[in-house]
Amino acid sequence: MLDACRRIGVPVIETDRERVLAYRHAVQQLDRSAGSVEDLGVLPLGVPDTPAGSALQSVRTRVPGAELPDSVVLAWSVRGSAHLHRAADLAELAGRLHPMSDADVVARMPIMKSVDAPLAVFGKAVAAMREHSLEPTDRGTLSAAVTRDVPEASAWCKGCESTHVFYSLYLQSGLAAGIRLVRASGRLRITATPEWQVPQQAARTDVLIKDVLCLLGPGSIADVAAFLGTSATALRPVWPADLVEVSVAGKQSWFVPDAVAALDSPPSPRGVRLLPTGDPYLQARDRAELLPDPAHRKVLWRAVGSPGALLAHGEIIGTWRARKTGSELQVDVTGFRALSAAVREEAETEAQQLAGTRGAKSAAVAFDSI
Repeated sequence: MLDACRRIGVPVIETDRERVLAYRHAVQQLDRSAGSVEDLGVLPLGVPDTPAGSALQSVRTRVPGAELPDSVVLAWSVRGSAHLHRAADLAELAGRLHPMSDADVVARMPIMKSVDAPLAVFGKAVAAMREHSLEPTDRGTLSAAVTRDVPEASAWCKGCESTHVFYSLYLQSGLAAGIRLVRASGRLRITATPEWQVPQQAARTDVLIKDVLCLLGPGSIADVAAFLGTSATALRPVWPADLVEVSVAGKQSWFVPDAVAALDSPPSPRGVRLLPTGDPYLQARDRAELLPDPAHRKVLWRAVGSPGALLAHGEIIGTWRARKTGSELQVDVTGFRALSAAVREEAETEAQQLAGTRGAKSAAVAFDSI
């Protein structure tokens, strides 16, 4: 399949880090070119909502002051994580994210290697998830019901002191079951979409791959596989044959043909943004391209409790954290170097918007540098 991509007479496209980051800044509409929430190009892959509430901040980073329309819903999708999507996109996305084989199931959920016929067990879990969420329910009640129906994919959990269905299976079978999520008063409510056609197999995974490359590319097979939570081996048989080969400072990558012109001449990224931990811009797996200094990567991407990213004119130049104290939001911004007065001024403006998203009346911003 890959050899077919290297067509005779088709040169490898040469590009560099600066153009790649400028392209991503524009295609993900961090330039605030989207007219409304429904126009956001990040919605097909979803806007992560981890930690809870961060998806709204990602949306408002692109469309300031926006409210979420009813047409945008929360679902367990990519890697089983909660993401915002257009409701109209979920049926097709469920087919594209459906595991392709037993090996793919195990790549996505390593604990499934302990069961026979992992793909069939995945389908059994999907059926149970749907059956027990036709009426609104909660996480614990649904998990207990699915555990009874799928005992072969259940185990004792020391933390919960109970036996329950594998947590990764529980989350990753949710989209195929048509499950939607609603956060209200600090609680998560779960319900199945009515009139839902449960996918029986993977469908148009090639389109999903192209969507990933369009928003986070150019990228390698390993980059796309890591984003989707699977392996390059599982993804290789469905890798699209019509991609173009791109060299990013010597690294072999792949890209969608329709976006080559946009990659060649992207607009210069402008503006300061406070990106939440799970923002789509930070989901690319080529982290060394996003942030070349390994010490800075260690600060930004932590195993637990990662800060947000300070993005200025297309470059990640620091981190931020926020905590609410009464009616005020305290935002602590730390630059990887001394921050200019202009960057500080724009960061102050962004922090005031963040305060509204977090339910505070105003923000107090403190600046520091490493």
